[in-house]
Amino acid sequence: MSHGCIRITTPDIREKMRVQPTGAAILFLLDASGSMGANRRMVLTKGIMLSLLTDAYYKRDRVALLAFRAAQTELLLPFTRSPQAVKRKLRSLAVGGKTPLGLGLKEAEILLRRQSLKTSQLRTLLVVVSDGKGNVALEYDDPYDEAMHYAHVLGKRDIESVFIDTEEDPCSFGYGRHVARVMGAHYLLAEDIVTRGVIELPL
Repeated sequence: MSHGCIRITTPDIREKMRVQPTGAAILFLLDASGSMGANRRMVLTKGIMLSLLTDAYYKRDRVALLAFRAAQTELLLPFTRSPQAVKRKLRSLAVGGKTPLGLGLKEAEILLRRQSLKTSQLRTLLVVVSDGKGNVALEYDDPYDEAMHYAHVLGKRDIESVFIDTEEDPCSFGYGRHVARVMGAHYLLAEDIVTRGVIELPL
């Protein structure tokens, strides 16, 4: 204040704003190959995903479900704010065939890129559920090389991701851990999630 006058500058101006939570766009990439039907893997996997979908409902997230098996991927449900629809698809999901992990990662990157262009205000997250053992390739001679290539593509794009490893064999080669590392993904063992009884996504 100077000479009885009040001077108002830009920093003095305040505006009350109400910010509504917008949630996130979460793509679940699910391994539906024959190996996932072994023992209790798919039962365990569906239990974990149903829990995550319930959490997504309360956070108002958009969710999508992409499965891969045999030599193809299938978008079981595009991005939706209805986790119940995803749950219905998940419960009726059949498993079988080989594991085109590289193709699954490739299609996931494409879907998330398109989603980011549509709704840039939403954070995107990829949740991969697999044992990491790709055994069929469409573009490379070796399935492992193809999976690692597309894991690297996801890592270069800085796509936030989680890899839930369903491997149960204590003597495994840790393929899932290798893929997660190249993706730059948070790595979780499905068995550990069941033991703890809780999982929190990085959102």
